[in-house]
Amino acid sequence: MSARGFNRPLGRRQFVRAAGVAAGVGSVLPLLPARRALALQSTPAAQATGSQIAVADPRKFAGVTINLAVQEHTATDAIRQLSPDFEEQTGITVNFEQIPQQQMDQKQLTDLSTGTGTYDVIGWFLNPEYIENDWITPIDELRQDTASTDEALLALDDFYQPFLDWYQYKGALYGLPFYGESIMMYYNTEEFERAGIAQAPETVEELEEACKKIVEGGRMAGIALRASQEGNAAIYPFLGWLYGYGGFWVDFTTMEIGLDKPESIEAADTWGRFLRDYGPDDVASYFWNEVQLAMQQEHAAIIMDATNFGPRLEDPSQSKVAGKVGYALLPMAMGPDGPRGPEQTGGRFGNPALAYGLSVPRSAKSKEAAWLFIQWATSPAVMLETTQIGLRGDPTRESSLTSPEFLEKYDYGDGTWATTLSESFKLALPNYWPRDVITQAQLADVLGLALSQIVSGERTAEEAFTEAQQQSVAIQQEAGLLG
Repeated sequence: MSARGFNRPLGRRQFVRAAGVAAGVGSVLPLLPARRALALQSTPAAQATGSQIAVADPRKFAGVTINLAVQEHTATDAIRQLSPDFEEQTGITVNFEQIPQQQMDQKQLTDLSTGTGTYDVIGWFLNPEYIENDWITPIDELRQDTASTDEALLALDDFYQPFLDWYQYKGALYGLPFYGESIMMYYNTEEFERAGIAQAPETVEELEEACKKIVEGGRMAGIALRASQEGNAAIYPFLGWLYGYGGFWVDFTTMEIGLDKPESIEAADTWGRFLRDYGPDDVASYFWNEVQLAMQQEHAAIIMDATNFGPRLEDPSQSKVAGKVGYALLPMAMGPDGPRGPEQTGGRFGNPALAYGLSVPRSAKSKEAAWLFIQWATSPAVMLETTQIGLRGDPTRESSLTSPEFLEKYDYGDGTWATTLSESFKLALPNYWPRDVITQAQLADVLGLALSQIVSGERTAEEAFTEAQQQSVAIQQEAGLLG
């Protein structure tokens, strides 16, 4: 394990502000229209999922009702449509409450902190606070009940490991990953051909050469990334550059701050220069949606952002680049001894493992029935079936993502989107964000301001990061994390 913790799990509530994921600040994930709490009696007739529950007595909990609190999302909507199959097999009634995640967070927090037990299943991005307060039942504890455990449904080895790592905290697993996200590179193949660029950039040097040629062509900007200070959005992609250059933000073991390290300053300087020299004029205000739109409307030829952009970039009703998008892993910053990035990513820029999962609260009134449900809902057959309902390009199981059915439906770039997606998930860093650092929100505000100063040209990377280092060390010292 790296001293920086590159094989340890990552976080949720702290990550949402920068990632713009799921909490009402501009989700990168395809969401559903607002709806009130939904009971399954209003869903279509049961669909056979092919996921047969094989516990000794599938109907042991017949007559029990379980209540779910989950985010509005295409994946949760698909499960709601398929759930009558679970009801038919078990006799368990499933009630869904689907509201925007920002509202859901507060409702879940209130229920868990008071021990009311309103919800038997919650959908969430792991929050250490919930675990430290013993509000969530560990998966190993749930597995001890053989009457409600079906190892074939559970199939833990089939999940992409970084997403399982995301749901680990202090060595224990607290949820099953339901949908996931990372970062990949997207590029306009038509513009690449016009500019005489033969393939996706593998290194920072090749990336700069491609950006130069595109800008010289005068048709569009070379690259667009999130760079807004709002919600510290710039941090989400920037950390990939930071780790790719061998730098670090916070050492998770010593709590040391690494912004003044030469590698960190070089990463920030290069990131800022790329955006100033090759980005759109207004890139300093870009959040996820502006990045996606820049690609869709051919305002930028290269973006590095959420893996689930693919379906929307390939939708001709909203994208001019449909049918001419290339997909690639993130590039490498090369040093004298080869790639400088983390071992986990094969030396490439860091890319995050971000997952939304299902868990059973300690206060659940029907814990065993809830456990049986989340195994079924995240099982290989059901997860694959959910990808066939609407657009859902974010399965957390390798068997689902690499299945013929998935590849046929999501055949973007002659299959290169799906293969790049799978490889990105395998290489992802579950500790991309310093989840376990109690000062992370304050540190993020400091880093977010420094990045804003760099991208605007107000300050050099060395000036901005030197001051950010001093402020961050003071925050750590005040919190008693550094001497």
